[in-house]
Amino acid sequence: MTNEQVLEHLTAMAAEREDVRVLVLNGSLVNPHVKLDRFQDVDVTCFVEDVTTFIEDRSWMLPLGDVLIMQTPDEVPGGDKYERFAFLVQFAAGHRVDLTVRPMRDVQEAIHADSLSLVLIDKDEIAGQPIPSDDTYRIKRPSRFDYEQCWNEFWWVSLYVVKGIKRGQLLYAYDHVTIMRAMLRQMLSWEVGFTMDFTVNAGKAGDGLTSYVDAARWDSYLHTFPAIETTSLEAAHKVLVEQFECTSRRVAERAGYPFRAEEAHRIRDAFSTLWGSHG
Repeated sequence: MTNEQVLEHLTAMAAEREDVRVLVLNGSLVNPHVKLDRFQDVDVTCFVEDVTTFIEDRSWMLPLGDVLIMQTPDEVPGGDKYERFAFLVQFAAGHRVDLTVRPMRDVQEAIHADSLSLVLIDKDEIAGQPIPSDDTYRIKRPSRFDYEQCWNEFWWVSLYVVKGIKRGQLLYAYDHVTIMRAMLRQMLSWEVGFTMDFTVNAGKAGDGLTSYVDAARWDSYLHTFPAIETTSLEAAHKVLVEQFECTSRRVAERAGYPFRAEEAHRIRDAFSTLWGSHG
Protein backbone atom coordinates (compact mmCIF):
# COMPACT_ATOMS: atom_id res chain seq x y z
CA MET A 1 0.00 0.00 0.00
CA THR A 2 1.37 3.42 -0.96
CA ASN A 3 1.39 6.40 1.38
CA GLU A 4 -1.20 8.05 -0.86
CA GLN A 5 -3.50 5.06 -0.36
CA VAL A 6 -2.87 5.08 3.38
CA LEU A 7 -3.78 8.77 3.57
CA GLU A 8 -6.86 8.20 1.46
CA HIS A 9 -8.06 5.52 3.88
CA LEU A 10 -7.27 7.55 7.00
CA THR A 11 -8.98 10.63 5.60
CA ALA A 12 -12.09 8.62 4.71
CA MET A 13 -12.07 7.04 8.18
CA ALA A 14 -11.84 10.43 9.87
CA ALA A 15 -14.58 11.86 7.66
CA GLU A 16 -16.94 8.98 8.46
CA ARG A 17 -16.34 8.77 12.21
CA GLU A 18 -18.39 11.31 14.09
CA ASP A 19 -15.99 11.31 17.04
CA VAL A 20 -13.00 12.43 14.91
CA ARG A 21 -13.31 16.20 14.46
CA VAL A 22 -9.86 17.20 13.18
CA LEU A 23 -7.25 15.23 11.24
CA VAL A 24 -3.73 16.63 10.83
CA LEU A 25 -0.87 15.26 8.75
CA ASN A 26 2.56 15.77 10.37
CA GLY A 27 6.17 14.87 9.68
CA SER A 28 8.30 14.53 6.60
CA LEU A 29 5.40 14.11 4.18
CA VAL A 30 4.57 17.79 4.64
CA ASN A 31 8.17 19.03 4.92
CA PRO A 32 8.89 21.14 1.82
CA HIS A 33 12.62 20.46 2.19
CA VAL A 34 12.41 16.66 2.22
CA LYS A 35 12.46 14.59 -0.95
CA LEU A 36 9.64 12.06 -0.91
CA ASP A 37 10.53 8.36 -0.90
CA ARG A 38 8.85 5.04 -0.14
CA PHE A 39 10.46 4.72 3.29
CA GLN A 40 8.63 7.66 4.86
CA ASP A 41 6.08 7.10 7.59
CA VAL A 42 2.56 8.50 7.54
CA ASP A 43 2.31 10.61 10.70
CA VAL A 44 -1.20 11.77 11.55
CA THR A 45 -2.97 13.16 14.59
CA CYS A 46 -6.68 12.60 15.21
CA PHE A 47 -8.36 15.09 17.51
CA VAL A 48 -11.38 13.43 19.02
CA GLU A 49 -14.17 13.97 21.51
CA ASP A 50 -13.21 10.93 23.61
CA VAL A 51 -9.66 9.53 23.46
CA THR A 52 -10.54 6.35 25.34
CA THR A 53 -13.36 5.44 22.96
CA PHE A 54 -11.08 5.79 19.95
CA ILE A 55 -8.41 3.63 21.61
CA GLU A 56 -10.92 0.85 22.18
CA ASP A 57 -12.10 0.82 18.56
CA ARG A 58 -9.05 -0.09 16.48
CA SER A 59 -10.96 -1.08 13.37
CA TRP A 60 -9.28 1.73 11.40
CA MET A 61 -6.16 -0.46 11.16
CA LEU A 62 -7.80 -3.47 9.50
CA PRO A 63 -8.05 -2.16 5.89
CA LEU A 64 -4.40 -1.08 6.01
CA GLY A 65 -3.12 -4.64 5.96
CA ASP A 66 -1.38 -7.21 8.12
CA VAL A 67 0.32 -5.66 11.17
CA LEU A 68 3.93 -6.79 11.41
CA ILE A 69 4.67 -5.12 14.74
CA MET A 70 3.18 -2.30 16.78
CA GLN A 71 4.15 -0.08 19.67
CA THR A 72 1.83 1.88 21.96
CA PRO A 73 4.31 3.95 23.99
CA ASP A 74 1.64 5.77 26.04
CA GLU A 75 0.01 2.57 27.27
CA VAL A 76 0.37 1.76 30.96
CA PRO A 77 -0.67 -1.42 32.82
CA GLY A 78 -4.25 -1.10 33.99
CA GLY A 79 -4.71 2.25 32.27
CA ASP A 80 -8.25 3.03 31.15
CA LYS A 81 -8.17 6.82 30.82
CA TYR A 82 -5.68 8.57 28.57
CA GLU A 83 -5.05 12.20 27.65
CA ARG A 84 -3.31 11.09 24.45
CA PHE A 85 -2.41 7.80 22.86
CA ALA A 86 -0.05 6.91 20.01
CA PHE A 87 -0.20 3.87 17.72
CA LEU A 88 3.12 3.21 15.96
CA VAL A 89 2.26 0.54 13.41
CA GLN A 90 4.58 -1.23 10.99
CA PHE A 91 2.65 -3.20 8.39
CA ALA A 92 3.99 -6.36 6.79
CA ALA A 93 3.76 -4.86 3.28
CA GLY A 94 6.32 -2.20 4.25
CA HIS A 95 4.27 0.89 5.00
CA ARG A 96 4.13 2.44 8.45
CA VAL A 97 1.56 4.62 10.20
CA ASP A 98 2.13 6.66 13.35
CA LEU A 99 -1.32 7.75 14.52
CA THR A 100 -1.72 9.84 17.65
CA VAL A 101 -5.08 10.46 19.30
CA ARG A 102 -5.56 13.68 21.25
CA PRO A 103 -8.54 15.51 22.77
CA MET A 104 -10.15 18.41 20.92
CA ARG A 105 -8.89 20.96 23.42
CA ASP A 106 -5.32 20.27 22.27
CA VAL A 107 -5.81 21.32 18.64
CA GLN A 108 -4.34 24.83 18.74
CA GLU A 109 -1.51 23.87 21.13
CA ALA A 110 -0.49 20.89 18.99
CA ILE A 111 -0.48 22.82 15.71
CA HIS A 112 1.47 25.67 17.27
CA ALA A 113 4.02 23.21 18.73
CA ASP A 114 4.64 21.38 15.42
CA SER A 115 5.20 23.57 12.36
CA LEU A 116 5.01 20.47 10.14
CA SER A 117 1.23 20.35 10.37
CA LEU A 118 -1.18 20.15 7.44
CA VAL A 119 -4.87 20.17 8.34
CA LEU A 120 -6.70 17.53 6.30
CA ILE A 121 -10.10 17.60 8.02
CA ASP A 122 -11.57 20.29 10.25
CA LYS A 123 -15.26 19.61 10.79
CA ASP A 124 -15.73 22.48 13.23
CA GLU A 125 -13.39 25.00 11.54
CA ILE A 126 -11.24 25.49 14.62
CA ALA A 127 -7.79 24.46 13.39
CA GLY A 128 -7.11 27.08 10.75
CA GLN A 129 -4.87 26.43 7.73
CA PRO A 130 -1.21 26.74 8.84
CA ILE A 131 1.40 26.58 6.10
CA PRO A 132 3.74 23.65 6.86
CA SER A 133 7.41 24.47 7.42
CA ASP A 134 10.33 22.96 9.32
CA ASP A 135 10.64 25.94 11.68
CA THR A 136 10.02 23.83 14.79
CA TYR A 137 12.83 21.45 13.84
CA ARG A 138 15.53 23.97 12.99
CA ILE A 139 18.68 24.24 15.08
CA LYS A 140 18.01 26.56 18.02
CA ARG A 141 20.43 29.15 19.36
CA PRO A 142 21.98 27.77 22.57
CA SER A 143 21.58 29.62 25.82
CA ARG A 144 24.69 29.95 27.95
CA PHE A 145 23.26 27.20 30.17
CA ASP A 146 22.79 24.91 27.14
CA TYR A 147 26.36 25.52 26.03
CA GLU A 148 27.86 24.94 29.47
CA GLN A 149 25.86 21.74 30.02
CA CYS A 150 27.12 20.32 26.73
CA TRP A 151 30.69 21.38 27.56
CA ASN A 152 30.53 19.84 31.02
CA GLU A 153 29.03 16.54 29.87
CA PHE A 154 31.66 16.08 27.15
CA TRP A 155 34.65 16.56 29.43
CA TRP A 156 33.06 14.64 32.30
CA VAL A 157 32.55 11.43 30.28
CA SER A 158 35.85 11.84 28.42
CA LEU A 159 37.63 10.73 31.59
CA TYR A 160 35.45 7.62 31.78
CA VAL A 161 36.63 6.57 28.34
CA VAL A 162 40.27 6.61 29.39
CA LYS A 163 39.52 4.73 32.61
CA GLY A 164 37.50 2.13 30.71
CA ILE A 165 40.30 1.53 28.20
CA LYS A 166 42.91 1.26 30.95
CA ARG A 167 40.77 -1.29 32.81
CA GLY A 168 40.09 -3.27 29.66
CA GLN A 169 36.39 -2.41 29.94
CA LEU A 170 35.98 -1.72 26.23
CA LEU A 171 32.17 -1.80 26.13
CA TYR A 172 32.11 0.73 28.96
CA ALA A 173 34.58 2.92 27.08
CA TYR A 174 32.57 2.59 23.86
CA ASP A 175 29.35 3.67 25.58
CA HIS A 176 31.01 6.85 26.80
CA VAL A 177 32.65 7.56 23.43
CA THR A 178 29.07 7.55 22.12
CA ILE A 179 28.10 10.24 24.64
CA MET A 180 31.15 12.31 23.72
CA ARG A 181 30.18 12.09 20.05
CA ALA A 182 26.62 13.21 20.84
CA MET A 183 28.00 16.30 22.59
CA LEU A 184 30.30 17.03 19.65
CA ARG A 185 27.36 16.70 17.26
CA GLN A 186 25.46 19.19 19.38
CA MET A 187 28.35 21.66 19.16
CA LEU A 188 28.61 21.10 15.41
CA SER A 189 24.89 21.79 15.10
CA TRP A 190 25.22 25.05 16.99
CA GLU A 191 28.19 26.09 14.86
CA VAL A 192 26.17 25.41 11.71
CA GLY A 193 23.26 27.26 13.28
CA PHE A 194 25.33 30.41 13.73
CA THR A 195 26.74 30.11 10.22
CA MET A 196 23.29 29.71 8.65
CA ASP A 197 21.49 32.14 10.98
CA PHE A 198 19.56 29.24 12.54
CA THR A 199 17.52 28.60 9.41
CA VAL A 200 18.45 24.93 8.85
CA ASN A 201 17.51 21.51 10.21
CA ALA A 202 20.27 19.18 11.45
CA GLY A 203 18.18 16.07 10.74
CA LYS A 204 17.20 13.34 13.17
CA ALA A 205 20.69 11.89 13.57
CA GLY A 206 22.72 14.83 12.29
CA ASP A 207 22.64 13.75 8.64
CA GLY A 208 21.51 17.23 7.70
CA LEU A 209 24.85 18.66 8.86
CA THR A 210 26.74 17.10 5.95
CA SER A 211 25.78 19.99 3.65
CA TYR A 212 27.24 22.60 6.01
CA VAL A 213 30.34 21.02 7.58
CA ASP A 214 33.41 20.88 5.33
CA ALA A 215 34.27 17.44 3.97
CA ALA A 216 37.51 16.99 5.91
CA ARG A 217 35.92 17.78 9.27
CA TRP A 218 32.93 15.57 8.50
CA ASP A 219 35.18 12.69 7.53
CA SER A 220 37.09 13.17 10.77
CA TYR A 221 33.80 13.13 12.68
CA LEU A 222 32.75 9.87 10.99
CA HIS A 223 36.02 8.28 12.08
CA THR A 224 34.96 8.73 15.70
CA PHE A 225 32.70 5.68 15.27
CA PRO A 226 35.21 3.14 16.54
CA ALA A 227 35.56 -0.60 16.55
CA ILE A 228 35.45 -2.11 20.01
CA GLU A 229 39.17 -2.57 20.39
CA THR A 230 41.75 -0.52 22.23
CA THR A 231 43.57 1.21 19.37
CA SER A 232 40.34 2.28 17.66
CA LEU A 233 38.83 3.60 20.89
CA GLU A 234 41.96 5.53 21.74
CA ALA A 235 42.01 7.10 18.27
CA ALA A 236 38.33 8.03 18.47
CA HIS A 237 38.85 9.63 21.89
CA LYS A 238 41.74 11.72 20.58
CA VAL A 239 39.81 12.99 17.55
CA LEU A 240 36.72 13.75 19.65
CA VAL A 241 38.74 15.82 22.09
CA GLU A 242 40.47 17.77 19.32
CA GLN A 243 37.27 18.43 17.39
CA PHE A 244 35.22 19.31 20.43
CA GLU A 245 37.75 21.79 21.78
CA CYS A 246 38.02 23.58 18.42
CA THR A 247 34.29 23.55 17.71
CA SER A 248 33.25 24.64 21.20
CA ARG A 249 35.73 27.54 21.00
CA ARG A 250 34.13 28.74 17.75
CA VAL A 251 30.62 28.40 19.19
CA ALA A 252 31.61 30.31 22.33
CA GLU A 253 33.05 33.12 20.20
CA ARG A 254 29.92 33.35 18.05
CA ALA A 255 27.59 33.21 21.07
CA GLY A 256 29.65 35.60 23.19
CA TYR A 257 30.12 33.06 25.96
CA PRO A 258 33.33 32.44 27.94
CA PHE A 259 35.58 29.68 26.63
CA ARG A 260 37.14 27.78 29.53
CA ALA A 261 40.48 26.97 27.94
CA GLU A 262 42.17 26.41 31.29
CA GLU A 263 39.63 23.75 32.30
CA ALA A 264 40.14 21.94 28.99
CA HIS A 265 43.90 22.09 29.48
CA ARG A 266 43.66 20.63 33.00
CA ILE A 267 41.48 17.76 31.82
CA ARG A 268 43.91 17.03 28.99
CA ASP A 269 46.66 16.84 31.65
CA ALA A 270 44.46 14.39 33.56
CA PHE A 271 44.29 12.23 30.43
CA SER A 272 48.09 12.07 30.37
CA THR A 273 48.17 11.02 34.00
CA LEU A 274 45.58 8.31 33.44
CA TRP A 275 47.21 7.00 30.24
CA GLY A 276 50.51 6.68 32.10
CA SER A 277 49.07 4.96 35.15
CA HIS A 278 49.45 1.23 35.85
CA GLY A 279 46.70 -0.81 37.49
